[in-house]
Amino acid sequence: LKLNSPKPTPPPMSPINRELEEDETRATFLVTGYPRYKCPYVWLRSNHQRLIQTATDQKVEPNDPLKLDTISAWRTDDIRLWDIMAEIITMTLSPSPINPFRVNHAYFETLPLEECVVATGAMMDFLQRVYMKDTPYTDAVYADIKHLQKMHFVLYDELHTFLTERQALAAAGKGNGQVTVETAMN
Repeated sequence: LKLNSPKPTPPPMSPINRELEEDETRATFLVTGYPRYKCPYVWLRSNHQRLIQTATDQKVEPNDPLKLDTISAWRTDDIRLWDIMAEIITMTLSPSPINPFRVNHAYFETLPLEECVVATGAMMDFLQRVYMKDTPYTDAVYADIKHLQKMHFVLYDELHTFLTERQALAAAGKGNGQVTVETAMN
């Protein structure tokens, strides 16, 4: 049995796509990697083409991957996922940020002490890898690394002190072992 359709139907949209279309202030991207093609691809999933500052020769189609410089250079240069993310951030925001990886330091103050020590350490590791790429935003990344290092080591010392005290209290049978980052920073 062969059904005739007057025109091809697009793939069904997931409910998340419908929700994304309602919010015109955000753009959502799908970054994929296929072993068969040996390079990543990026799709604009929220269909807010107006948020993207594309080259004049690029027409954004919902079912076609975006033509990004980083994707084009994938096979010849040392391109990392964060290079692709930096290009997406730069082309999406207007004006383009000086540092697409600017750190929201206030976020870390909302975390429990133990999580904050791990999160600042992980963020420093990531930013050090970005820093080593020698990008136009290297100086801004370095400033974030310095700030995170100071925060990390202050919090690490506080965590060490706290764990030592908690161990002593546990040995004595007292204390619940809870402390916040805000308490540790003061």
